Amino acid sequence: MARESRLLRNWVEAGLVHLVFALLGFLPRRARLAAGKKLGLGLFTFSPRHRRMALSNLDRAFGARLSPEEKSRIARASFAHLGLLLCDSLAFPRVDPGRLEEIAAYEGLEHVREAYARGKGVFVFSGHYGNWEMVALLQGYLGLPLAMVTRPLDNPHLEKRLFRYRTLSGNRVIHKRGAAREILRAIRQGWGVAIVIDQNVRGEDGIFVDFFGTPASTTPALATLALKTDSPVVPVFGVPLPDGRYRIRYLPPVEFQRTGDTKRDIQELTQACTRIIEEQVRREPEYWVWMHRRWRTRPPGETSSGAARETRA
Repeated sequence: MARESRLLRNWVEAGLVHLVFALLGFLPRRARLAAGKKLGLGLFTFSPRHRRMALSNLDRAFGARLSPEEKSRIARASFAHLGLLLCDSLAFPRVDPGRLEEIAAYEGLEHVREAYARGKGVFVFSGHYGNWEMVALLQGYLGLPLAMVTRPLDNPHLEKRLFRYRTLSGNRVIHKRGAAREILRAIRQGWGVAIVIDQNVRGEDGIFVDFFGTPASTTPALATLALKTDSPVVPVFGVPLPDGRYRIRYLPPVEFQRTGDTKRDIQELTQACTRIIEEQVRREPEYWVWMHRRWRTRPPGETSSGAARETRA
């Protein structure tokens, strides 16, 4: 019975999403983006659980440095941005590879081009920040192909649609479970591997690094594989501009050195990459997904008060 209920729920969810996307597809892009923002604000209003989580995370990150009104503004803007992203995914099949300037304004593109030119593969990392999916799509059209490390959606019908969108520009998708072999194959082929490293990692699979002054369980996969392959590690962020385009900014490769202590090297490289994400989030916080339980997993031996606050949120 549980299996039949889940299958029915998946079909209903997928049907509703396809219907909404079909209706939105008739709108011009600017109107569609405006509608997306409204949908995001609707989630902020009618999902108290997600709203509380976002505000709790903002409290944890900024404390008394920001007023409650400013935190509420950032949370609302973050939800509006998430709605915009969902609706702008409809633009993926309509992107003209010969007219990318209509979608993006690039900064630091030379950093990623030079990294690819080394011929050792490239790790391109970001967070769930800005429009990370659009960044990856457009990079494929630039002739800098990516293998995207992702977690499949729970709904297989929606995952099928998302897979099709992600691979439109020639990129590949690698699912997280058992991904190491596929990642190394892509690196040996001179591809880029795209990883987002700002989500909570449960159990013993994560390592704790500082994020907004609080230990956060983080995947060591990026640092582990970059140290193993000696491939450059390039940060990238894409945020919306007032004219409807995205500002896509590639930063110089992250510098790292081997000390001979592998565990320490992984820790320090993961911390360096996490610090870059934090700096970007501090600069423009409204484009990060504050409704994610980033600090859910706590270090062994930590007092339970922090975990309890997270659970209540």
